[in-house]
Amino acid sequence: MADKDLQLLDNVELRFALAESDAQLEKTLNTFLCPVLLKLASPAENVRAKVVGILTHINKRIRPKPSIKLPVPALLLQFSEQSSVLVKNFTLIYIEMGYERIPQEDKVAVLPQLVKGISRRPVAQQTTLVHMILPTLASIKQHNEDNTTSDPYDFEANPADANCLLIRLQDILLYRQPTAGSKRRLQSSELELSSPLAGPSTATAGPTFATPPPPDGMSPQSVLFVTYNDKAPWAKSSELKDIKTGALRFICSTTAFPDALPAQVHLERLIALIAATGDAYYEVSSMGEDGLKRIRLSSLEDKMVIDRLYQMYQGSNRGKPVPGQEDVFRQPSSNVVKLRIMGYLSKSKTASDSFPSALQVSFDCLYGTTTNTKLVMAGMAFVQWIARMSSKAALKPIAPVLVSGLLKYTQKDDVASGFESESAKGFAYVALGLISKRIPEIFRKDLPIVEGLFGQLTTQPPNVKTYIQESLCTMLDAFQPMKDWATDADIETIQSIIEANMNMDGHQARFCAVKYANALFPFSEISSKYVCLMTVADEKLEIREEAKRGLTFPTARALEENSTASKDSMLPDFTKLLEMISLKSRTSHSRAEEVHARPTYGKSFIMGFPAEVFIHILQFFRRLLITSADPDVIIEESSNEYELQQFVFTPTTRKRVKEWLKVMWEQDSQIDNDQKTLSLYISYLETALNHQGPQAKSLHSTALTCLLELFSLAPSSLSQQYANRLGWFKPFVGSPKPESRHAVAHIIGIVGTDNLGEPNPQREVFLQFLRELLVVVKDTTKQTTSEQRHGSVLAIGFILGRLFYRYPTKVFEIVPETEVQEMIAQIVEDLDSKTNMFVSGACISLGEIGRYGVLPSKDATKDVQKLIETAKNTKDIKTQENAIAALGHVGVGNPDQVKEILTFLYDFGPKQTKQAEVNFTIGEAITCIGAGWQSSVMDVFADVADQEPSKTDVDVAVMDGILNTILNEMGTSPKAASKKAACIWLLSLVKFCSTHPSVKTQLPRIHSVFSNLLSDRDELTQEVASKGIGLVYDLGDQSIRSQLVGSLVGMFGEGRKAAPKITGDTEIFANDSLGQAPDGSSLSTYQSILSLASDMNQPELVYKFMHLASHNSMWQSRKGAAFGFSSIVSQAEAELKPYLATLIPKLYRYQYDPNPKVNEAMTSIWRALVKEPKKAVQEYFDIIIKDLLEGMGARAWRTRESSCLAMADLLQGRSVEEIEKYLESIWTMSFRTLDDIKESVRAAAFKTCKALTLMTVKYCDPKHVSAAEGQRVLDIMIPFLVQKGLMSSAEEVSKFSLSTILKICKQAGSLLRSHIPTLVVSLLDGLTTMEPQMMNYLSFHTDKYQVSQEQLEGARLNAAKLSPMMEGVEACLENVDDTVMPVLTEQLIATIKKAVGLPTKAGCAHLLVSICIKKPAVVRPSSETILKVLGSAIKDKSPAVRKSYAVAVGYLSRLVTDAALVKFIERLDGYYLDTEEEELRSVSAITAREISKNASDRFKGVASAILPTVFYGTFDVNKDISNIWKEIWEEHTTGSSTAVKLYALEIVQLLSKQLTSSSWNAKKQSAKALKAMSEVMDLTKNMDTLLPLILDGLSGRTWQGKEHIVELLPAITVSSKEYFVDKPEKLQEIAKILLREAKKVNKQYRRYAIDALGKFLDGFPQVDYYLEVKPLLFSILENEEDSDGDDDELDKPLQIMVMASAARALGMAWTTNPQLQEQHSTEFVSHVCKALVRNIWNVRSALLESLDKFISKVDLSASPSVVSETSMLLLLDSLLEGSLRDYKYVGLRNQGLELLKILVKKLQGTTLKTPAVVAKLQEILDVMRKDPLPSISEVAAVLEAELKQ
Repeated sequence: MADKDLQLLDNVELRFALAESDAQLEKTLNTFLCPVLLKLASPAENVRAKVVGILTHINKRIRPKPSIKLPVPALLLQFSEQSSVLVKNFTLIYIEMGYERIPQEDKVAVLPQLVKGISRRPVAQQTTLVHMILPTLASIKQHNEDNTTSDPYDFEANPADANCLLIRLQDILLYRQPTAGSKRRLQSSELELSSPLAGPSTATAGPTFATPPPPDGMSPQSVLFVTYNDKAPWAKSSELKDIKTGALRFICSTTAFPDALPAQVHLERLIALIAATGDAYYEVSSMGEDGLKRIRLSSLEDKMVIDRLYQMYQGSNRGKPVPGQEDVFRQPSSNVVKLRIMGYLSKSKTASDSFPSALQVSFDCLYGTTTNTKLVMAGMAFVQWIARMSSKAALKPIAPVLVSGLLKYTQKDDVASGFESESAKGFAYVALGLISKRIPEIFRKDLPIVEGLFGQLTTQPPNVKTYIQESLCTMLDAFQPMKDWATDADIETIQSIIEANMNMDGHQARFCAVKYANALFPFSEISSKYVCLMTVADEKLEIREEAKRGLTFPTARALEENSTASKDSMLPDFTKLLEMISLKSRTSHSRAEEVHARPTYGKSFIMGFPAEVFIHILQFFRRLLITSADPDVIIEESSNEYELQQFVFTPTTRKRVKEWLKVMWEQDSQIDNDQKTLSLYISYLETALNHQGPQAKSLHSTALTCLLELFSLAPSSLSQQYANRLGWFKPFVGSPKPESRHAVAHIIGIVGTDNLGEPNPQREVFLQFLRELLVVVKDTTKQTTSEQRHGSVLAIGFILGRLFYRYPTKVFEIVPETEVQEMIAQIVEDLDSKTNMFVSGACISLGEIGRYGVLPSKDATKDVQKLIETAKNTKDIKTQENAIAALGHVGVGNPDQVKEILTFLYDFGPKQTKQAEVNFTIGEAITCIGAGWQSSVMDVFADVADQEPSKTDVDVAVMDGILNTILNEMGTSPKAASKKAACIWLLSLVKFCSTHPSVKTQLPRIHSVFSNLLSDRDELTQEVASKGIGLVYDLGDQSIRSQLVGSLVGMFGEGRKAAPKITGDTEIFANDSLGQAPDGSSLSTYQSILSLASDMNQPELVYKFMHLASHNSMWQSRKGAAFGFSSIVSQAEAELKPYLATLIPKLYRYQYDPNPKVNEAMTSIWRALVKEPKKAVQEYFDIIIKDLLEGMGARAWRTRESSCLAMADLLQGRSVEEIEKYLESIWTMSFRTLDDIKESVRAAAFKTCKALTLMTVKYCDPKHVSAAEGQRVLDIMIPFLVQKGLMSSAEEVSKFSLSTILKICKQAGSLLRSHIPTLVVSLLDGLTTMEPQMMNYLSFHTDKYQVSQEQLEGARLNAAKLSPMMEGVEACLENVDDTVMPVLTEQLIATIKKAVGLPTKAGCAHLLVSICIKKPAVVRPSSETILKVLGSAIKDKSPAVRKSYAVAVGYLSRLVTDAALVKFIERLDGYYLDTEEEELRSVSAITAREISKNASDRFKGVASAILPTVFYGTFDVNKDISNIWKEIWEEHTTGSSTAVKLYALEIVQLLSKQLTSSSWNAKKQSAKALKAMSEVMDLTKNMDTLLPLILDGLSGRTWQGKEHIVELLPAITVSSKEYFVDKPEKLQEIAKILLREAKKVNKQYRRYAIDALGKFLDGFPQVDYYLEVKPLLFSILENEEDSDGDDDELDKPLQIMVMASAARALGMAWTTNPQLQEQHSTEFVSHVCKALVRNIWNVRSALLESLDKFISKVDLSASPSVVSETSMLLLLDSLLEGSLRDYKYVGLRNQGLELLKILVKKLQGTTLKTPAVVAKLQEILDVMRKDPLPSISEVAAVLEAELKQ
């Protein structure tokens, strides 16, 4: 066998040796190279050696000659099929050598063969193949995405090849050329290792360099691959950019990498594109960026994807080199690539759970040696992502490391600078906060972390401080609740941190300190209260607010929720807090002294605390004292000192405070008790009173108020200590603040009157003090200030009042009566003062004195009358109220004045229409008068703890009279003002005299009046009535309550109420309500409240609701608050709690009632009942939503509107689970209300729909919900929105449905797939159904608005393309796959067939174009079916639609098979060839153009089927259509004649068919096409077919267009002369036919026929037909009809053209027979010359042409007698007259000149050049020399010279 192989090889070697030329060698190589290489697989050594020898010979010959081609295809086939490694390697050598020698297009063609199986090749072979591929990829500037070859590289069958190639291309993209000096300097240790023999001098000899490190992301081995062991020239030059861009174009190609490839392949594409984004070349990085936007992104929750990203970031082995594997160790990626990778990792939950990679990557970003600010920011963002998204199980083990790393980063630099640096550090702090929420144990065990963060709040820049503050606030969750984890040591540590930072200069530290104090410690913790007190006067608002929040006492709800603990335990210990403040004050003294020493510091300090802080300390202690005594009391945050004194002190609270003070004072009084609580508290108050400074006024006011409470409620023994210190109080009598003067006067009244019952020295001191006050009062000079006089008057009033309080029988023993009368007279005198302050003081004093008995004045009646006058005439409201209150108190002490006072009040009250508070004061005064000390208003005046005032019972008749007046007269008065006053007074009576027998008896009557007043037009009257009704209900027993409920329900529900009395004084409309409904529409508020109660089947609850429904500002005023409705609300709240489940849904809806009053009332009830709305709504969500759904369909429009508004609010932030079961119902009802008859309901429904849309879209977005949840929501929503939304007849509903669908389409992603067909078809239909009606109107009135139909359709088409619905369709197409396409195809075809509207049709076409571009592989299986349907669709009557479908056909043509495309083209041919309808013919051309434009490769593949029609179409009569065909023809043939010749057979077949068509236009067009063919090629081979058809076409009558056939005949016959060589009879037949046609009567046709006859005879001189045509042509030339005026003027031009044709044809038909020439020349010249002289210019031009032919055909030298001298002279004369002398037409003269040139030349050397002829010529030349044109005159001179020769 080996011998045979050797013999064969010898023969082959001989063949190679004998191949002398390159061509011979190339031929031999093509035959024998592959077989020779195969012999390398021989087992025989000598055979292999022989092969190597032959190959060596071949190499020597071909290497220097690159023009020699190698058989690359055969070599590639052998390479892929052979198993022998040796054969493969040698074959690859020659493939590489031959690949460089083949043309570029061939290189591209064999690319798939090079790629195929590359993954199975050894690394060396892969390297060679890739380096062959790369330059070819670089040369491909654009990958043909239209390529119809599915998966040209067969990657679907061999995904490993795609992966292998992409990984190699990644290395190419990662490679960067080493820069100069980039070699790494060896360290000394490395130097020793690398050169162990080097001596000491070696180290100092100079720097030593090693090989440069591989680029980022690469290994040394990958560098060798890229550089091809340094053999790739482009790796060292700028060609590298082209190589990279070529690789990127290949990677981005959807043809090379279709969507159907496995996810691993697309992942490697993603990695390659990420690598490209980090390239130094802008073109490469921008292509990478663009590719990332277009590529199908892999799922970021796929662990394979995340691991690959981590691997790319970190390099090999997570960045840790492995000994022995240095060559394959990959470096981490560059910073740019890392940043890109971080962007992907920060979107993946899987990435956050991938440890330790997540941790390593994070720390690399933060601390890596090459990191930068952007990478640090990305790292921080990723750490935050980890903290948020990673599972707790995964986060817990690594959280300590993360925290440690973050803390290290925050402490890396002392201070961050620069925005980016600050932001990065800020992100670290935020991340710490996030981790603390997830893993709180770390921070609980390491409190120094928090301490460190607080410390950094004072050192970092402002921007960073904000982040630290946010982080610390977030960490609060980690420490709550403290009791669950904190030891005493931990608590102390936290407290020390807080106290250390509460006084820091940085406001962020102070804020966090207060925040921690409030959040971590209960209200009872005294240390936290101390922190709040110290910061409550901070300069920063947020700190003040937080501190106030910490000092706010627990609400009733908080007390209730902590019912398990005692109420006392919720409050800070009064004594301990006092002691702490005392202790802290001592430590604060030194600091305060230092601060005080600063000259610029304006603050004053008390006990070491700033004065403002000390004020808050006193205020807090005051509140704490009250709540310590009575834990049930509720102190609102907004309560001021006056409100505390007046309204918090209910009888129960006063009693408890008295008891508590008594106990505490007794403890203080014990000698052995060191705990002096009240004494310490009083010492604070005294310190405050002794202070002088900027804040002294407020400080004194607060301290005096606190002292007053102590003296009035504590045992008298406490106040007795101050009995001898009246002088200490005296300075405060003239205090600048009225509150202080009032308080100190009250204190003096209590303290100064103590222990005066018996004669003692104190009496004298007291009397002296009193007289001093009188002196001040009397002093009207400027030596006494007005404040001192005012304070003294008040002090006298309180002193005299308390004297009558304590010693009613001994007053005049203590103070002489005359002095008392003098004092009262002095006070009464002040009532006449012009200063309101003095008048007000006098009123208060008189009230204080008169309350406890008859005024001890000289004339009490006169004084009372003066008080009445004061109340009546004063303009100051406060003074007026004081006067009225004084009258009430005087009425208590002096029953004789009651009638006069009441008469005044009854008259005065109704007049105060604009001052409601005055009527409340009158109401209090009336209760005092009617009930005396039984009125709860009087409780506050029993202000001596150990003694009750002397109380005299008031006659019951007084109260009866009051009730009678109010109920029977004023309450039912027709005057609104009287009813308002009566209502307020009645409320005061019920509130303050509830125990009075008369009031109890009259409760039903009072209820009736209140009920009637509920319908009053005045809002305050209504609300006061509602409050009163509630109070009445609470006062009654069960029987009365039942009666009251029935009454109220009857009034509201059934309209039963007393008919109003109408008198002449009745006000039908109030001044400000003219135009309102007279039925009392304001009643709706209370009807709604009753409706709320009725819905719950608990009508009696209406009274509780009325307590809660407070929205008038009056109840927040001083007088309104006096009614203490807050306590009533608390009671009502407790009673309503069992009904919450039924009540909350109704209340929730009523909050959104369109009536503002109902809205406000219900909101008040809601706020009162529901302290935690979020929690309540969550608990009762199902009940609420069902109620709202029912309400949205209610009959009452208000219910519908409020339900819509409530629903919009309710939907915010709901989860899928909560809302899913109601989703369709909500949408249904929302759409129903969106089409409501009432506009306000529609507006509310719009808000609901808007909220619903946001929620629905969110739940359809896989980024926010799981795939299963999103799919469930979509399964509900899509059918609903499509069927009930888009199809709705209501415009608003359909529009909103569309808006929602579009948003879902853009967000739902892959979840949308099962609904895509339905959605797409619905949106396409919507393009028409939702098109503005104006468009339809315009389509029928285009003329009216001067708009063409084409313009309108174009506008409609553009509108459809730009429609939001098309955006939705486009979004759907992004998610179409193989599972969706079959259904979508079926429905789309149905839509195309049934579509009526232009927009829908245009939308279908646009959809097809888009999907062909975006998803070619998906569309391909359905493409032929769709194309078939489009064959009919393109025949639409609308040009715009036809054009749109034609474009779609163009794109679809890329995807169908050749057979299907040919079949479609045949159909187009039928449209064009078989009809004369312009629309069909044009659509055929347009469609063909779109196929040509959008599927050019496919067009070329079926060129033989379509180009004949294209050629034929270029001659269409319609210029627009022919231009389209010409465009196609030129595009694919470059307009050359080669294509005509190439497809001649097909074209001739087509034209032959068309010549026989019954259509004249088809015949005409085919004739023109054949004529054009005949001009570029010889049609001899086709004449047997064509000639009979042409001749047959000329038979019969004349028709329009027949001239093209007659023109064709001479053209085609002349171009095919070879055909007639042996067919002279055919020529005769043709001549005969043409002569026949020339005799036709139709002049239009006749001129063409004469021209054709002339051309034929001129082209075939052998056909001597002159004698036959002469009679015809002469007769035409001699015709005088053109001058006959009887002919039609329009016919003359035709006759002239016929004559011109005849003249031209005469010369062409002139015989070449000498005998005939001699016989007929004279006749010819005679006729022609005669015509030349007398015809117009165009006929003369034709005659000159004829003469030219005549002279050209005669041979004057051979036969002198051919033309006679006479004829020649005639000719010259005619030439001169008919041409050369015609100065009007230059063209004629030029023609004559040319003819003259020929004549002169022809006459030379002939006998015809006679003297006569020469003379005539000379004459002509003389004329010519005078020609104005130089071109003629100069030629004349030349001719003259020639003539003389």
